[in-house]
Amino acid sequence: MSEVVHLTADRATPHLHVARAGSTEPAGLSAFTIADFLAMPSTVQGSPVVVAGQQHLGRRIRWLHVIELADSRGLLQGGELILATGIALAQSPAEIGRYVDALADQGVAGLVIELGRRFAAVPSAMVRACNRRDLPLIALRREVSFVKMTEAAHSVILIGQRRLLQVTAAAHERFTLLSSADASVEQLAAAAGELGEGEVVYANLMHQVLAMHAPDGAAEVLLNRWSRKAFTLNQVFGTQVDDADQCVVTPVEVRGQQRGRLVLFTDRPPDRGQVMVAERAAAAIGMRLLLEDDDVVVAGTQRTMLEAIMSGRGGSVEAMHARAAVLGHPTRHRQYLPIVLLTDQRGAQRDVGRIVAAALDGAQLDGLTAQLAPDRWGVLLLLKTDKFDPPAQAFAARVHELWQETGADRPVVARGGLVSELADVRHSLAEATDVALASRAAGPPGERRVIYCVDDVHLRGLLYILRKDPRLQSFAERTLGPLFLRDAVDGGDRVRTLGAYLRFQRNKSLTAQALGVSRPTLYDRLARIQRLLSVDLDDPERSTSLYAAIMVVEATAADPDSAPGHPHTWR
Repeated sequence: MSEVVHLTADRATPHLHVARAGSTEPAGLSAFTIADFLAMPSTVQGSPVVVAGQQHLGRRIRWLHVIELADSRGLLQGGELILATGIALAQSPAEIGRYVDALADQGVAGLVIELGRRFAAVPSAMVRACNRRDLPLIALRREVSFVKMTEAAHSVILIGQRRLLQVTAAAHERFTLLSSADASVEQLAAAAGELGEGEVVYANLMHQVLAMHAPDGAAEVLLNRWSRKAFTLNQVFGTQVDDADQCVVTPVEVRGQQRGRLVLFTDRPPDRGQVMVAERAAAAIGMRLLLEDDDVVVAGTQRTMLEAIMSGRGGSVEAMHARAAVLGHPTRHRQYLPIVLLTDQRGAQRDVGRIVAAALDGAQLDGLTAQLAPDRWGVLLLLKTDKFDPPAQAFAARVHELWQETGADRPVVARGGLVSELADVRHSLAEATDVALASRAAGPPGERRVIYCVDDVHLRGLLYILRKDPRLQSFAERTLGPLFLRDAVDGGDRVRTLGAYLRFQRNKSLTAQALGVSRPTLYDRLARIQRLLSVDLDDPERSTSLYAAIMVVEATAADPDSAPGHPHTWR
């Protein structure tokens, strides 16, 4: 008789490291492991105990197979969990060793022996052989139906395979449609999070987060999780699955060169479906990056960040701080100064992003930038001091210097007020936009200041802000209506003439020079204007009223929403 290992209750392994222990739900897309097998109710009824190879309980089971033959060579394909009673086995240690070696040589996942029919206790030779071959050995101390056990396990395995096929098909369809629709990196990351039932971060090799998906809105929690994970990342090839951190890390490559990493964070050890989704998403992002370099992706991420701050829909303040920090633009303990660039020629738009970035670098300033409209760019300076005028002037001066290279008219550069809270940025940016639009109507490009603020626009700025008020429009129509009518009838230039005359404070020489007409011609026009309006242009109050109406007209002309052909859209 060979030596045997007697199993008692106190020797039963109390912690089997079973995934989802005690659950009767199928393992789904997860690899069905020996630990999962031990957790099945039908297995638990057999009072299982692990007597060898406990460190390999995470080994995947491809199939369960009942075989009682002492010689199984050529009958197995690998990955099987063998169920046996041992009735056909000899008891000599040598034969038991050969039996275990034959199983291990064929790559089985493990061996389950039911005690009672052939062995009262597990032969020690079997334990030694399984330990030598790193083969998990499980003893069932109670009789159990092998049929029920295999039926339950095979059902879980087949369900997992079917669900994996479903997820694979869904991922292929979703990412194919998104790629065909020229989806952004942010949209591809969101799709990965939805399909993978987790949270996603895509970061470049500098650990700047360029896209993310946090479905529950807890962006700061996700970004903190990413920050901890980022410290452990190395330059690796291929996908890494980290059960401890519950995440999948897969490289994003373009033409064989790694551009970044996509990380799918899950709420459990990642399964095969989640790994597949992460890899499919990384491939889709790689295809997208064929069309865009890192600067374009970073610019898009900055735009998303600035839009979130402007709209107030970027989550909590802490979430926005966290996202800005991993983007490389820390916003904590900063003062915020919004600046708006308003351009006259849309042909220069392709150069604006480059000019803004170069101006920030030249002025040694940190800031977020975004194109807000076809003719409008926003910049949020992130200052460490409340002394904002020198950096704002330096940035604007650098913009104008670089702008000369484009050959386009100088842009209007305007700033809002300095604020110390992210929540106040949107209001200050709105102020900067109003100042820029009002200042564009103030005069020709050659006369523009380096940078404007609300103190520079005075009454004109107020009228621009109120330009859509029907009462103000009615006032302008009543005040200048006869001039509009006669200009429309005979193609005259009376409204423009009056505007120049009042802008130059009734200086006839400067007005004639600006209009390119002789002084007698100007005198004749002014006389006709006085008769049409029944006013004395030398009356200060009437002149002020007329000039206010002129500024309303100019504000309407400067409004990008003003309809072409409207009588007030002259320049």
